[in-house]
Amino acid sequence: MKKQLIVGEENAGERLDKFLNNQLDSLSRTKILGLIKTGLVLVDNQIKKASFLIHQNQRISIILKEEKKELKPFDFEIKIIYEDSDIIVIDKPYGLVVHPPQEGHHKTLINALIHLKKELSPSADALRPGVVQRLDKETSGVMVLTKNEHSYNSLVAQFKERKVSKEYRAIVWGKIKKEKMLIDLPLARDTKNRLKMKVSFLKAKQAHTDLQVLEQLEDATYLSLRPRTGRMHQIRVHLKFLGFPIVGDKKYGIKDDYKELFLHAKELSFTHPRKERLLKFQSALPDKFTKFITEYKLRQ
Repeated sequence: MKKQLIVGEENAGERLDKFLNNQLDSLSRTKILGLIKTGLVLVDNQIKKASFLIHQNQRISIILKEEKKELKPFDFEIKIIYEDSDIIVIDKPYGLVVHPPQEGHHKTLINALIHLKKELSPSADALRPGVVQRLDKETSGVMVLTKNEHSYNSLVAQFKERKVSKEYRAIVWGKIKKEKMLIDLPLARDTKNRLKMKVSFLKAKQAHTDLQVLEQLEDATYLSLRPRTGRMHQIRVHLKFLGFPIVGDKKYGIKDDYKELFLHAKELSFTHPRKERLLKFQSALPDKFTKFITEYKLRQ
């Protein structure tokens, strides 16, 4: 399988290995370096070293050898909100990874669906069948997967064209005074840790999140959040940058006594890929939210 990338203006001057490392999330840095060294990465049909500085509009081809990847069943109870011959809507629990990050991992949502013998649409990455969206391991709530190629293409297009509506609920530390706001802060991968994102105004992608305050607590705020874009860790990074980290956020937040992240995908709506009618699904708010809100209201 061959994957091709075109160097944009924002990436001109980068090292070849760094560019690929940021563009190919499914491949490790070691794997990328191996592909470059063995001549499986071509820049305008020429073999280059990892340190080569790329130029705008250059065509980079990556030749990926097909590897047979096996998805092992994982006996784990999954709550299914809705299912038909095209899609399956899941209520994902906290702490469950959506798909294996690499072969050998099997304690994921996809593996649990394999155990239930659910049919999922094939994808370019054999470890991600049916995956058109992802929730962080620490995020709970509603998400959709697809069962066939038609549904997969339809949902991918809807997400790309921002026709999917998503609402999240979160509790953050600190009091947000504005009742509503649009967070407009571009995001880029953290160069020091590629598993994290950061607000950046250099070589970054636009990211927009609508915020609404639902309830003011003693030293925290209960929020409704509607991301207009779908960048990795978008809500968590936006709130951290504004000085309102999510309660229990071990990756971007502050040290607190809460073991779980207080971020929940409450609602998801999209057009059915075959029936062409608007569908809306909801996930009940976890008990930890109600408990936290009740406790902190009593302190006021």
